[in-house]
Amino acid sequence: MSDNKKWFLADDLQPSLYMWVFTQMCLGAVYAAVVFFGVIGVILILRAISFLLPEDPYAALETMGQVATALA
Repeated sequence: MSDNKKWFLADDLQPSLYMWVFTQMCLGAVYAAVVFFGVIGVILILRAISFLLPEDPYAALETMGQVATALA
């Protein structure tokens, strides 16, 4: 009545719970690394943009006002 067949295919290796846990933990570590380096990348991009901007936010307006009065 029962042939005692395994649920996995006969040609494949027997599945291992240790390998599944290892795979899932490695996948979680990869996701965490992507998020970590993504956040670091966003911070570095914001710092690069901040170095391009002037210290006084109204300095560009004053400069454009002086250029406009000089041309007029």
